[in-house]
Amino acid sequence: MEWVWTERAVAAGVAVAATLFAARLADRAIVRRLSLTPESLTRYRVLRRSVVAVIVAAGVLSALLAIPAVRGVAGGILASTAIVALIIGFAAQATLSNFVAGVLIAFTQPLRLGDEVEVAGAGGVVEEIRLSYTVIRAPDGARFFVPNTKIASDTIRNATIAGAPPAPPR
Repeated sequence: MEWVWTERAVAAGVAVAATLFAARLADRAIVRRLSLTPESLTRYRVLRRSVVAVIVAAGVLSALLAIPAVRGVAGGILASTAIVALIIGFAAQATLSNFVAGVLIAFTQPLRLGDEVEVAGAGGVVEEIRLSYTVIRAPDGARFFVPNTKIASDTIRNATIAGAPPAPPR
């Protein structure tokens, strides 16, 4: 009985290790393909975190399915995925909206790493754009953590990105 438990625990450990290895390989493949300009760097960081999170989640679920006591519960959860997704969607509505806004910011790029911006009463240099919030460093060194939904829905003053000059009057 103990041998079976040990064998399954080792199989689960191998699945998690393989998942982490796959996540690292995916991360390196993405790094090689990007030129890492400010636009690319912003997209890369959001994409990298998303890909790694999906790979690790799939690996952990696979590892849990290797344990018989958990397999029955996991099978029931997988069978009722729609109900679970609905419950999680309602419970994590703010988190999911911040995640979606983070992806939107990464691809539309109203602000990029290193830009000098003012948004939601916070002004400074964009230090980091994460999946759920953006870090803005103020001139005095203070850091503002602004939720991505606020950035996606509020007016942003970006002193770094230069727009096209206005058209001459006719």
